[in-house]
Amino acid sequence: MRNISCSVSALAIALAAVALAACGPSGKQVATAKQARYQGDRQQIFAVIRQTVAERYKIEQADEASLAVQTVGRWYNPEGQPISANIGDVRDVPDQSLNVALVVQLLPDGEHDVVSVKASIMRYIKGRPNPDTLEENDPSVPGWVRGKGDNLRVAIYEALRQYEVKAASGAAPAPGSAAPAPGSAAPAPGSAAPAPSPGPAGGSAAP
Repeated sequence: MRNISCSVSALAIALAAVALAACGPSGKQVATAKQARYQGDRQQIFAVIRQTVAERYKIEQADEASLAVQTVGRWYNPEGQPISANIGDVRDVPDQSLNVALVVQLLPDGEHDVVSVKASIMRYIKGRPNPDTLEENDPSVPGWVRGKGDNLRVAIYEALRQYEVKAASGAAPAPGSAAPAPGSAAPAPGSAAPAPSPGPAGGSAAP
């Protein structure tokens, strides 16, 4: 009886983990990944990006000069379910299916770098010889396409945490300003600072 209970508990935990993974990252996680800035050796950062992408997708090409990597396009039915990779003719895919490839690039942003993740999208329409090319912001593109880019973006962000530029926890004091000594009172607003006492006659400096 105990073994059965343990097996049921283990199965429940496994199913919960699968369900959690299927839900994908939260909106807050995606926003954090989009806003992240990185600093460090750009080739090393790109190497981590390429490895992270390769763990999830087959890579079509990687360019170390432009620090960009593109995945092999995958066919998905209109509901977002992957279609067999053995399809030899695009006419064999269901009508309105989408081919999605992801392009990831490390780009400069001021003194730091950002990671760009964009989807390259084609839609097959039955009866047409060639698929239509779509922009990522096309209103007809379903949300699950953008979700794939968001999932990869968050995975890359997690892999690059050691290179992330941490935001300051508070405003830094102005250069040259010093904190008041304990117990000292700040001058009243609008009060002028005391005028310096004149030096010795003849402009000689005090010893």
